[in-house]
Amino acid sequence: MKQARFLLTLDSSGALIVGVFILLFSSLVSNLTGWQESFTLIEGSANLIYGSYSGILLLLFRKGNLHRVFVFILIIANSLWGLQCFTQAWRLQESATYIGTALLLLEGIYLVALAYLEARFVLPQCVSRSPRVL
Repeated sequence: MKQARFLLTLDSSGALIVGVFILLFSSLVSNLTGWQESFTLIEGSANLIYGSYSGILLLLFRKGNLHRVFVFILIIANSLWGLQCFTQAWRLQESATYIGTALLLLEGIYLVALAYLEARFVLPQCVSRSPRVL
């Protein structure tokens, strides 16, 4: 139970902090990483959206009302965003700095590991019934 709550907190707070930092300092981040400003803003916005979603799941988990399907979506999103990071690191290898490439690779590793840990510890703690669709 504590592991699941910790992982959801780490997921949400990490994405929100990184998203706010990237958006507040997008020019600096773009210069340090070699990313285009538009790519930097997309990265920051995606982190904010993602952090908000996992934060909502944390609140639902604390109420004991988190359904498996929502966690499954989170796990898939973590996995796909991690793969996107690896793809962008490869795609931007000519224009990005070593810092930019390293950040994308580290974010990809972090997200894939987080997806695994959430599948292992969060998913079993969820309500198994499917949510009603109106």
